[in-house]
Amino acid sequence: MCQHQLRGYFTIINDCSFKVQGFDMLSGGPDVHWWGAVGDNYYNLTSGFVISDYKFKARTYKNESLTVGLMSNVTWDDIKIVSIWKTSTASNFGHVVLKERSEAPTPAPAPSSNVDFTGSTVVEIDGEPTMFDNCKVLSDTYRLRWTLTSEDNVIDIGLEGAIDIQKYMAFGWADPFKEHDHMLVADVAVTGFTEKGMPFVDDYHITNYSECAKNKNGKAEGVCPDTMYVESDGDRDKVNNTMLVYGHRKDGVSFVRYLLTKSMIGMWMIKRT
Repeated sequence: MCQHQLRGYFTIINDCSFKVQGFDMLSGGPDVHWWGAVGDNYYNLTSGFVISDYKFKARTYKNESLTVGLMSNVTWDDIKIVSIWKTSTASNFGHVVLKERSEAPTPAPAPSSNVDFTGSTVVEIDGEPTMFDNCKVLSDTYRLRWTLTSEDNVIDIGLEGAIDIQKYMAFGWADPFKEHDHMLVADVAVTGFTEKGMPFVDDYHITNYSECAKNKNGKAEGVCPDTMYVESDGDRDKVNNTMLVYGHRKDGVSFVRYLLTKSMIGMWMIKRT
């Protein structure tokens, strides 16, 4: 993910067009274009050019599919970088590096002024931590992303919210067969950022819709970390079924990716069947 929450899967269709799937981007204004360049340093990017007549609308794009045609005077041999570029501010929202072609122009060397490009990070399409197979908009400010690999008993989950940094995001599975109190006895992953700005994920268990506390018998009740339900300190590390993968805070949006372990996958499969 780069500036303006930009992300997506980029694929060349033919000599004249490309497509972007799972495309997300916050509105960037009227002068945002598909942009081509022969290199990704500051000089080459600012010396680039518009490569398509496609007009971005002044709105937020959410998990969309775009098919974009190149201008008639542009070929893939002319470019090595495809960027989304705002001309009025010379801002690179993000870019992909195309595979090397034997006839591609040679990128110009960086100028001697040692100006470093700081507009955006290169998007590596494969393995990009903000990309998933599925996306569900849960509210205007909250999105759930996930990739399930059933043969490996692995599910990657990404929580994304336009929230203050001191607030948290949580996700868990409800029991659809209950008439009420759907989240009781549910496991919930709680994610967010520490006071030092570091992402975290913790496993919680819900026994009551109340703040976590100990009852008169010394047992934890309420919405409590799983570690509160074990008696031995040596077992505390064994009850957390989540594993932090990645997290960042950009453009007022918190994003945390975590992995569910095999034991949690089994519970998820049982609840789905």
